[in-house]
Amino acid sequence: MKKGIVAALLFSSFLSHANPDADSILTSVRDRDDGHSYISDVELNLINSDGNVRARNMYMLQKDSDDKEMTYIYFYDSVDVRGVSFLMYTYPEQTGSADDQWLYLPAFRKIRRIGSNDKRGSFMGSTFSYYDLDKIRIGDYQSTVVGEEIIDGRETWVIEQIPSSQEVINKTGYHKVKRWVDKEREIFVRSDYFDAKEVLFKRQEAIEVEAVQGIWTITNARTINLVNDTSSEMIFNNLEYNVGLDNNKFSKRALKNGLKISSIKELIQGDEG
Repeated sequence: MKKGIVAALLFSSFLSHANPDADSILTSVRDRDDGHSYISDVELNLINSDGNVRARNMYMLQKDSDDKEMTYIYFYDSVDVRGVSFLMYTYPEQTGSADDQWLYLPAFRKIRRIGSNDKRGSFMGSTFSYYDLDKIRIGDYQSTVVGEEIIDGRETWVIEQIPSSQEVINKTGYHKVKRWVDKEREIFVRSDYFDAKEVLFKRQEAIEVEAVQGIWTITNARTINLVNDTSSEMIFNNLEYNVGLDNNKFSKRALKNGLKISSIKELIQGDEG
């Protein structure tokens, strides 16, 4: 898979040139080799301004197909979201096709398509937006390397991104983005998001990074809403790359059917190498 939700959140590769431009860095991040599939048992923690935590648990699956990357999420706990499922198709940027997202809410027994202007909304009550789960699109921004910094002992490139159109602003809610890219591991260690007045209102951070099957992987990502002092964490447990996953798991029919399993291991049909 070249890039998916662990999206927004998982990045690795190596910059082979000393002073790349911003688009080269972002392209390398987006297109790095990270296997053809993965599964994970993910804990989504919603943290309010008093520090109280509400946990939601979900299975996350991703697989490459010939023309797209497919992501499926199924919430198996807590009670208020049990049975909710989410499906995303991510298309290569050069095709010009927008990513598709669908959400199934069992209480209404209906599949809802997430439109472009809905992607700035909260994903399941968290500080992550639907857009944050989307694919990095280089052409959405005019990007510039503005410096280098040490973040948590890691050398990083600092990249500033300005939306290329009002349509991008409408879709994302971001008027400027500033990113810190680990030079060696090529992960986003921090992303800052600014409003129309250039006020920082949201920050995403890589809290924990591990080498999983030789792939640098963000195993704990946190997003902070700096306006209301709330935050959310995605913690990836039992993550495994290059597993056998049935394509039928990545369909709108699968949204309604859900996952009737007791362990994520039951999803694996065999190692595809």
